[in-house]
Amino acid sequence: MLDLDAITEAIGDVVRGRKWIITADAAAGANHLYEELAAHDPDAVMLIAGTEGVGDIPKVDRIHYTRATGDTMMDGIRAFLSSIEEPSPGLLEAVDTFDPDGTAMAFGVHFSRRTEVAGRPIYGARDPRWGALEDKTIVDELWATAGVDAAPALVVPVCDAAAAAAEVAGELGSVWAADNSEGWHGGGEYTRWVRTDADREDALAWLTQHAERVRVMPFLEGIPCSIHGFITQTGTAVFLPVELYILRTSNPSGFYYARLGNLWEPPPAVTTQMRDAVRRVAQVLSERVGYLGAFGIDGVCTRDGFRPTELNPRMSVGLGIQWFTAGVPLGDMERLMLEGDLTVDHLALETTINESTKAVRRATFFFPIYHDVDSNRSTGFRWEGDDVVAVPLDEAGEPTEESDGVMKLGPTAFGGVIAAPLDTEHMERGPSTAPRALPLMELARDLWGVDLPDASVAVDVWRQ
Repeated sequence: MLDLDAITEAIGDVVRGRKWIITADAAAGANHLYEELAAHDPDAVMLIAGTEGVGDIPKVDRIHYTRATGDTMMDGIRAFLSSIEEPSPGLLEAVDTFDPDGTAMAFGVHFSRRTEVAGRPIYGARDPRWGALEDKTIVDELWATAGVDAAPALVVPVCDAAAAAAEVAGELGSVWAADNSEGWHGGGEYTRWVRTDADREDALAWLTQHAERVRVMPFLEGIPCSIHGFITQTGTAVFLPVELYILRTSNPSGFYYARLGNLWEPPPAVTTQMRDAVRRVAQVLSERVGYLGAFGIDGVCTRDGFRPTELNPRMSVGLGIQWFTAGVPLGDMERLMLEGDLTVDHLALETTINESTKAVRRATFFFPIYHDVDSNRSTGFRWEGDDVVAVPLDEAGEPTEESDGVMKLGPTAFGGVIAAPLDTEHMERGPSTAPRALPLMELARDLWGVDLPDASVAVDVWRQ
């Protein structure tokens, strides 16, 4: 098991006596990191955020909002990245006021490929070669080199996607994923499910405007899922599977990312296959680009086993729910490791996080809303069979009756989002949790009039 006291002390040795700038597209998402830094000196922390987000905002004295916005979740993330990578005079002035002698460092800069923020170096900046691996059109060579079983796929110019689909499509059609012509992308925004002539024409029209090449593969029936690893100086820690709540939409024909949880459990043989894939990929990443730190492999648990679809060469939410449960400050540990200020034993890390994950499970739905949300609202909810009903809240925001969670609505850089963490203590382990998203979405429509897509969930082919 990890010596968490020693790790806390190592983090303190780095943090104490310095000023820190943390960034988050939504301020509410920075609470945990702020508390870690503020524990040493709350006056030495500044937060740069795009918007307030949903939930409690860190009690930081110095906060600067860039108010970067976009039409979609990816547009919002990119707008925020642009706002800190190309800082406005107002942002530069705010940073200089906080740090007039220029000695501060930036901490926790997600997704940015830069090595500084407003002229201040990023502590634990990642090798840009690692971020380049996220392009969904280059992963097939990686799977082949690592010896990981994968579905057939073709990478072609967008204009040739229809011909490629005719070659590889299965009974349920094909999936087209864009390259990184417009930068990193996720959440299914640049991916289309093509089944009909109309789907094909819609996909071609959209992708022609946003990509040069696409990866075309058969649609895989099964549970969308993810598996994570963490490469240290001593080896690779391998964690447990996570279910991705990738809902299916028809207009456009594609996918709607609604977050994740780890109540679902694949068959033991598939879990073994997934964990072996992490070890194999880790070896290739280490040998090719000297990779260190967290990464994840997304894919589908099909009737034939796990089939990978993309690589996420970074810390991700699926790993976050595991290290947070274990009380392991994995993000901080990664930064210290990259700077040479900490050595991490991979076996101790793996044991600590996996034992905690087996004991406590988490599940959270996030429903993006692509229209303006002008206020924060919330409700408790309770399951009644397969349905869900609203539960009133008191002035403190606590349910006044028996409940299974609290669902919150609030504005974001791209419109709004609904956050609905589930009380998993009495929920069954094993089956997919994704079907619970649909009645929660219906409840949100009824209560708040929000525009959420009509959606369906994946078929768990192992439990039919």
